[in-house]
Amino acid sequence: LKQLADPFALPHMAAAVDRLFAARERDELLVIFGDYDVDGVTSTALLLEVLRALGWRAEFYLPHRMDEGYGLSQDGVENCLQKFPAARLLLAVDCGSTAVDTIAWLNSRSVDVLVLDHHQVSAPAPAALALVNPQLGDQHFTELCSAGLAFKLVHALVKRGRDRQLAEFLAFDVRPLLDLVALGTIADLVPLVGENRILVTAGLERLNTTRRPGLLALRAAAGIDGRIGTYEVGFQLGPRLNAAGRLENAAEALQLLLAPTLAEAEPIARTLDARNRERQQIERTITDEVIGAIRARFDPA
Repeated sequence: LKQLADPFALPHMAAAVDRLFAARERDELLVIFGDYDVDGVTSTALLLEVLRALGWRAEFYLPHRMDEGYGLSQDGVENCLQKFPAARLLLAVDCGSTAVDTIAWLNSRSVDVLVLDHHQVSAPAPAALALVNPQLGDQHFTELCSAGLAFKLVHALVKRGRDRQLAEFLAFDVRPLLDLVALGTIADLVPLVGENRILVTAGLERLNTTRRPGLLALRAAAGIDGRIGTYEVGFQLGPRLNAAGRLENAAEALQLLLAPTLAEAEPIARTLDARNRERQQIERTITDEVIGAIRARFDPA
């Protein structure tokens, strides 16, 4: 991990860290607004776990795919603020880089917005207080997905806290978080080059020795007996986490990753396994219907 570049080299990282520490000092409510795919859920889980452990008052909101649409949607943020009316700081993770109107609406309601995202930025860019996105930089870090960026944000926060000689930060070890980083990075299909190669190599080692109850339960539900590699993440673990957001709400996947015990994790993992089988059946049915329709209309002559 010593090979990783300084996280403050990312665009707007210093501004994001400044605002987050201000929220910590004032005990402000911070809401992490995530996305419903594996990258978004692992990023949200990682940040929620760390921020709560290091003294932030943090909650989360994951949008419903069918009811609220994709990304930092107007419907999503309105429902989010209805649930958390005291929020004055929103951290959008794996979304927000094109949400010009939504972020303007949040600003008009005195809600500061930090965006941590790797997708293409709109022109004009949204008026977030900090837009931490490698697309805005000098082509460094552009391989990172949001799980990698979440790790960089945590690294930056820990560095700042250690500079201030804060006890919780001096004792904090970022390395156990790499299981989530590897999971999100591989599942998001970003190139395994540059910092991603470092994070995934170290992260797979962590994933194979993890004591995180949710990942142990998910591994058992997926029937993985041997070593976990990129195939097992991409085709066995990732799809089961993705199934939650595709069929219902991704909160189940997040609850699994944050589950404190196996007793709590195992029933969630079984539910996600069942949802994944349901998703596969739906996809097979749709595929069969499409092929049938094409065959009925296709004239080889």
